[in-house]
Amino acid sequence: MKKLFLIAILAGATGITSCKKFLEERSQTDIIPTTVADYGDILCTKGYPDGNSKLQPQLFFLTDDVEYYLTIGSTDHQAHQKYSPIFKWQAEYTEAVRLAGGETTVINSWETYYKLLLPVNVALQYLDVAKGDNDEREWFKGQAFGLRAYYYYMLVNLYAMPYNTAGTTPDKLPGVPLKLDANVVESDLTRNSVAEVYAQIKKDIDSSIRLLEKDKREREKTFFSHVAVHLLASRVALQMEDWQAAVDHASYVLQYNPELQDLAGWSQEYSPIRSQSPETIWAYGTNKETEVNGFPLLADVSHNLYDSYEPNDLRTFYYIWWTPPELKVWFAPDYSSQKHFNDMDYMIWRSSEAYLNRAEGYIQLYRKTGDASFAQKALTDLNTLRAKRFNPGEAPVWGMMPGDELLTKYRAERRRELFFEEGHRWFDLRRYGMPRIEHVYRPSEAVTEVYVLEENDPQYVLAIPREVLDRNRSLTQNKQITYVRKPQ
Repeated sequence: MKKLFLIAILAGATGITSCKKFLEERSQTDIIPTTVADYGDILCTKGYPDGNSKLQPQLFFLTDDVEYYLTIGSTDHQAHQKYSPIFKWQAEYTEAVRLAGGETTVINSWETYYKLLLPVNVALQYLDVAKGDNDEREWFKGQAFGLRAYYYYMLVNLYAMPYNTAGTTPDKLPGVPLKLDANVVESDLTRNSVAEVYAQIKKDIDSSIRLLEKDKREREKTFFSHVAVHLLASRVALQMEDWQAAVDHASYVLQYNPELQDLAGWSQEYSPIRSQSPETIWAYGTNKETEVNGFPLLADVSHNLYDSYEPNDLRTFYYIWWTPPELKVWFAPDYSSQKHFNDMDYMIWRSSEAYLNRAEGYIQLYRKTGDASFAQKALTDLNTLRAKRFNPGEAPVWGMMPGDELLTKYRAERRRELFFEEGHRWFDLRRYGMPRIEHVYRPSEAVTEVYVLEENDPQYVLAIPREVLDRNRSLTQNKQITYVRKPQ
């Protein structure tokens, strides 16, 4: 790769990012990277989400956790329409959003993640030959491998069929292109299979674990750590239905970060899901990463989600805000998420997810083997989490039950805990078999429409943006519905 290319990357690496407190200021004349610190600078300033680019805000509109509410105040009714094609699961909704005057760059996750992959690949390609301390070199490489695994995990779950798609195998499913170096390519990249992408994700995770486990010193939670990569590995294992691996990786996470935020003792004005929480494992970017500008004013927590909570569940108070009737003139939603109350805080990976991931692994092992000890371990994890979401003594304790029933209850609990975070619900619906879900849409006071995403609907896979296909003719588009989806 030409040095000019590296210069361009480093020259643009001036943003405030998750590594900002680690990096010492260096002369702006030191443009050509030659040292471990130089490549660490590239990784930290360009390879981490910086809080400015949007990652996957369109997922906010796609699940059964969200509902569109009628605007009855002064909020722009035209704005109500701009992003509704996403909510209606229309084919290639990006073009519809563009025609309606919406901001399409914020819903191009393909471009966003491949842009992040470039400096990660620069670091991995050149750190080995850079001058500097070897321990620091391995620490940066461990982060880079982990970040690359994470970005490809997101891409393949956004733009490809699920790993466990019924009736086929992952080697037969088109995934996303794997670009594992920073060299300029002479020809267009084609799509690797889903199996190949997951194999690379696992390989990068293994490399990240090997390197990051060498140095387990306590560092700021803004760095991708040995604990974070094991949490990612547990997510990947759930997608691949490797239940024992999910248990093992989640157990590692909980060995180092078992703490849970006790909602019974929470009395602050801001969300308990924050970078300073004892649950926090990794904090990156800002929570604006996943928001489409202004649209919590129109679309937010669905009645379907809110009604799934049990009486006295404190999450209905600390995670969700109920709009009093007198405020409906200004706030359309009946229920609004409070998880991202402080706009300047980070996106968060939490220990609560590790409890849930491990519980799911145990439940599936229970269903597979009939060994009740797995069920008891799952119940211990779930009851531990739930005890922190109710006032003392008020959490209904779950006892032994058949495997299918326990799995159903677990999935509802997972939804209640992780809604509007990291695309979990959308990815979960996909791996659950892509079930039928409904969306309520209210274009006016007199009209209520219901849109349906059918079981195994093609729109469970995002369309590759048209501008990407125009630039790379070797790519094939994902299957899309061939009609305008109408309300039921």
